[in-house]
Amino acid sequence: MKKIILLFLTLTAFSGVSFSQWSIQYTSSPSQTVMSLKFFDVNTGYHSGILYSGSTMNIYKTTNGGVNYVAQNSNFTSQRFMSIFMLHPDTVFISGNYGKILRTVNGGNNWIVQYSDTSLQFWGLFFVNSNTGFVSGSNGRIMKTTNKGDNWIIQATPTSTALDGIYFINETTGYVGGANIFLKTTDAGQTWINKVGSFISPFETAQSVYFSDANTGIYSTNAARIVRTTDGGDTWNLVYSTTSGGAVWGLAFPTPLTGYGCTNVGTVLRTTDGGLNWIQQSTPLTENLYEISFPTVNTGYISTWSGKILKTTNGGATYINNTNKNIPEKYSLSQNYPNPFNPSTNIKFSIKKPGFTTLKVYNALGKEERLLVNDFLEAGEFETMFDGGKLSSGLYFYKITTGNFTDTKKMLMIK
Repeated sequence: MKKIILLFLTLTAFSGVSFSQWSIQYTSSPSQTVMSLKFFDVNTGYHSGILYSGSTMNIYKTTNGGVNYVAQNSNFTSQRFMSIFMLHPDTVFISGNYGKILRTVNGGNNWIVQYSDTSLQFWGLFFVNSNTGFVSGSNGRIMKTTNKGDNWIIQATPTSTALDGIYFINETTGYVGGANIFLKTTDAGQTWINKVGSFISPFETAQSVYFSDANTGIYSTNAARIVRTTDGGDTWNLVYSTTSGGAVWGLAFPTPLTGYGCTNVGTVLRTTDGGLNWIQQSTPLTENLYEISFPTVNTGYISTWSGKILKTTNGGATYINNTNKNIPEKYSLSQNYPNPFNPSTNIKFSIKKPGFTTLKVYNALGKEERLLVNDFLEAGEFETMFDGGKLSSGLYFYKITTGNFTDTKKMLMIK
């Protein structure tokens, strides 16, 4: 696992203020756990949840990027909605308990009940296009529609266990995660094969699923793990795990390379290499972060247990900002410290002018092992921590490229 702390330092003799770029933008009133959240773009999104006490719950919509949310005319204020899928700012599907599936085609002014079964709960919802969609839920239930949700057909599955996250590459190939199970279909849902792999335990649930193509994908679990496949689920590799808690409830990939995950201990995970490596980010909270939505690569939202919604506009980078606006006189890459190290070390670098910056770690044979920085950075001094816990002892190189500046230095890891 790779851990990175990205620090932005503008030179000053005065003390600075340290903060995370995940901030609390909204708090529900009356207070309710915000279970479901989805944004179509940086302006339009919906959320719903579970009521604590007091008044009623509902579906809420924002059209100003989450500054405020307006209750919608759903007529289902006692429902628990677990998943939202937006085809368009006006065309939205929502599923939840009592086996309800709702649809609006006018931006939430009216909601139509498309399906209802009081014995079921639906946790997963995905549309391949405007006509074809799937839901997954309790009792091993998967259903399919080919007419915008007007009719839903039950699909045969090899399980009666609860099914959660769902993702389809196209109309024929899709994946569904659940309790000790991970199903795949290649015939539009007619048949499903278990591709769970050896990483998931009997009491572990595949919570959220994402595939960038028919072969490459990941799923996260309630046991603080993320696994990745490059052969359509035939084999899986563990790419993230922690023993300090942190079920990874939600995943969001605005691009095939850049993705985010949210955990039950208030942390956010970020990848910039398609899920191979994950960076841990802090937030102002230490509670369950349930669902995460990124309409763009840097603008994202997270729903929480306490009824708050977090927002970032810079991909969640954490930095220290001092009051003096001086900038470095030149580009530089400092020697890592400590050196030798075991297994983590710090790397400092200075950027004279704003620009896109990469910082990569290579092994002695020249193979890239880590992408530490891959962002547009303002002028300043930065520090990042490299964790080589999964790598072998030996000589490594780290290389910075920003503007016309490139530099490489050696570092030695001794375990």
